[in-house]
Amino acid sequence: MKAFIFTNGSYEDPGFYKEYLKKFNTPYIICADGGANFTQKIGLIPNIILGDMDSISKETLKYYENVELRRFPVCKDETDTQLAINHALEIGATEIVVFGALGTRLDHSLGNIYLLTRLLKPRIQGMIVDEKNSIFLVQDKKNLDLPIGTIVSLLPLGGDVEGLNIQGFKYPIANGKMTLANPYGISNVVVTEHQTISLEKGILLVDIPKD
Repeated sequence: MKAFIFTNGSYEDPGFYKEYLKKFNTPYIICADGGANFTQKIGLIPNIILGDMDSISKETLKYYENVELRRFPVCKDETDTQLAINHALEIGATEIVVFGALGTRLDHSLGNIYLLTRLLKPRIQGMIVDEKNSIFLVQDKKNLDLPIGTIVSLLPLGGDVEGLNIQGFKYPIANGKMTLANPYGISNVVVTEHQTISLEKGILLVDIPKD
């Protein structure tokens, strides 16, 4: 099952999200609190709305009065996005895509990126997607089929990456090491139809920017 989470973040192009979801039959949609304000705007009906409800509008609550609502205390350890990911795992999602996770609040953006690490151990494919970025993590090996010419940036997350090998890119790496102080993997370019990323130690953040 593939679950889609709408957070209370930044959305520039409503049409992008409508087109993105058209690729999937009956997608399971989770709204994290004020994320429901945006899904109402683009005419989507979520499967569930959850969070502390401090950012969802009264109009949106009324509009979704027949949608399952799960309310949590305002004073809690988890963010609403984390609660949404917890729910996606509870229902057995094998892939989780988070929308609206990046924006002007750097603390929220970083926190949402860190949440992707929760999905590595159960081997759930987690992604953060918006109009300008597609972000996912690699801890062992990942095969890709990105179009030739695609820009891909690789960054170590939380510590050094060792035993790094990438193939199918303009700047290949063989048994390399990438440190936080020397993140030299920015703006590589796909040059073959199939690409491979593998590493022996650490966590690699992969970003596919759109501009």
